Amino acid sequence: MIYKGTKVLIAGAIINFSLGIFYAWSVFAEGLIHEYGWTQAEAAFPYTVELLVFSFAMIFAGRFQDRVGPRLAGYICGLLSGASFLLCYFFVSPLAVTLLFGVLFGIAPAFGYAASTPTALKWFPPEKRGLIAGVVIMPMGAAPLIWSPLVKILLEKVGVRAAFGISGIFVLLSITLAAQVLTVPENVLRNLKDRVHMVPLTGSNWSLLLCRPIFILLWLIDGISAGVGLMFIGQLVQIALLNYQITWGYLLVSLFSVTNTLGRIGGGILCDRIGWMHNIRLTLVLQIASMVLFLSGWGEAALVVAALILGACYGLICASIPIALESLFGLEDFGFIYGMLSTATGVTGFAGPLAAAALADRSGSYSPAFLIGLASIVICFLLTFLLHSQIRAQKIPGSAIKG
Repeated sequence: MIYKGTKVLIAGAIINFSLGIFYAWSVFAEGLIHEYGWTQAEAAFPYTVELLVFSFAMIFAGRFQDRVGPRLAGYICGLLSGASFLLCYFFVSPLAVTLLFGVLFGIAPAFGYAASTPTALKWFPPEKRGLIAGVVIMPMGAAPLIWSPLVKILLEKVGVRAAFGISGIFVLLSITLAAQVLTVPENVLRNLKDRVHMVPLTGSNWSLLLCRPIFILLWLIDGISAGVGLMFIGQLVQIALLNYQITWGYLLVSLFSVTNTLGRIGGGILCDRIGWMHNIRLTLVLQIASMVLFLSGWGEAALVVAALILGACYGLICASIPIALESLFGLEDFGFIYGMLSTATGVTGFAGPLAAAALADRSGSYSPAFLIGLASIVICFLLTFLLHSQIRAQKIPGSAIKG
């Protein structure tokens, strides 16, 4: 018989893979531009809105999951995800799609993420949680490799409206069926009460979190690191064209997806081996290297290596943050705290790409954006030492960060 925790892990991975259709938005956008005459800005706006809505919806979805349970949160995710795409079949206008995909679908994955990763972690011992976090979020990184060509085929065969409809049916069924498996171990609350070394968060709410230097520092580190990745993920094609005058930049997206996937599982394993703090610092050092390579002007090889490193770093930070939160705050209010922290990615994910694009429009190059990214990551690296000192000041055991 398969261990219940393994079933929960698989269900969480299925939910994350299904939600990974988000990364295929550029393919849907291409169809909207060619079939309905949308402008580039109109086609990109639902994607940008989704990032912002999702990050703040995570706060409420996380609290909901903590109080009501992951199964119902998973059902809500499936219903909203399916409905958003199915309704896009009937209403194909810039305003309608922005509301349906940008807002409705923006809310949906918040419930899915809040339900999948925290629930899977609760079924496994602390020494395996890095690996588990990597496994459950890995399908999200791999999703573009499958979703993008599938949506492309649908566009060619049946058009963008039918592609919305078929995708909606799939995500509705896959997520709601997987949600049936999501349950929390009966003994989890009793075990959590024994973990007295965690940062106390009695009656957790946003005001309590915002008063804690540890949370603020982790929010900044997560936001800056992930934000620099998001700053360039969606513009790799344009970076290749403007800075390197090459037209095969679309291949960089696939390469990014591969190392992003490997970074998620590898980051989880590294967290178990060397601790999440060292893993975050390693990630930041690699990000600095990627910015230097982007700026170097050393040719196509440097561009490819920089994109590969950037993808790995995005995966590494995605795997490290849940483990850091579990080590510092425990699992009892994990969904709510994870949701609060996710606002960092939402803010930087919304502002970063817009800033990079604006600088590129003005200067004709992404080099100014790379300089900003480099400076930001250096600052982020220094913040890890402040975080470390705060952890030691609160006398959280060194095992939580392994040095």
